Amino acid sequence: MKPLLPSDASNTMTMQISDIPEVTQDPGRRENDRGLELVRHAPCGTEILNVDLTRELDEERFRVIMDIWHRDHVVVFRDQILESEDQLRFGRRIGELSVIHTQEFSGEDPAIMYISNVKEDGAFVHALPIGEMMFHIDQCYKPNPAKASILYAMEIPKAGGNTLFCDATAAYDALDDETKARLDGLRALNLYDYDAAATHTAAEVSDDAPSHEHPVVRTHPATGRKSLFINRLMTRSILGMDREQSQALLDQLFDHLENPAFVYEHRWRLGDLLMWDNRCTLHARRDFNPEEQRILRRLTVQGETPA
Repeated sequence: MKPLLPSDASNTMTMQISDIPEVTQDPGRRENDRGLELVRHAPCGTEILNVDLTRELDEERFRVIMDIWHRDHVVVFRDQILESEDQLRFGRRIGELSVIHTQEFSGEDPAIMYISNVKEDGAFVHALPIGEMMFHIDQCYKPNPAKASILYAMEIPKAGGNTLFCDATAAYDALDDETKARLDGLRALNLYDYDAAATHTAAEVSDDAPSHEHPVVRTHPATGRKSLFINRLMTRSILGMDREQSQALLDQLFDHLENPAFVYEHRWRLGDLLMWDNRCTLHARRDFNPEEQRILRRLTVQGETPA
């Protein structure tokens, strides 16, 4: 293990999700989009109420769903009763699924991962079992970060465990022109240490921890809109800046991203199938009672190189 650089000292999670007040639950706006019954939330996140994912989606309905997803970044299909094959079929319509390389966490298919606090012989058997998780972007430490993540709620606690989604497109749009110009062309180093806690930035980093640099601002390949592509959990530095400059700018952007004005807080219900666009959102998890079971089945869809 090697210590963090001094520039990373403020990035060791002095900020916690528990420091962020719970985002007020709004009732949403009921709409109908080409036959789909929706409840749209601000700033992102839409419930789709009348789709049964146990059935094959026709091309027209699938296209409408994709349009809604590209517009609102997060979609949740309520009241689903899904076997793993149903979820896999839907995931494969979105794109090529990632194989889970941590075999102890993989499920009945190489693309399935269970996120749960289930124990066997006193030990957790699945990934990310308990605790909160700071805002992050899935696989941002890889050359081609995830396009989408798809979670299905199989068991949920009575309270807590909410997932927060930051609309990184809205956050970028809200920046002043001077800041946008300053960010143009900048690249940042993203790193994940598998040997440390997955939920918080580590005080030490393994020499072989995977890392990759990406643009601070990326353009969505489907919509052409720009989003901030950094996160407090895994972004370590901005290339070409000295340590103090880099950390000061990152801290400013992290605080801006995590403003509740840009956050939708999802309160899970049994049977939710939720999919977020990893290219224009960050997500985080609130803590929950570890004595209550929380089991979600996850798929990750492979993405492209950010540009």
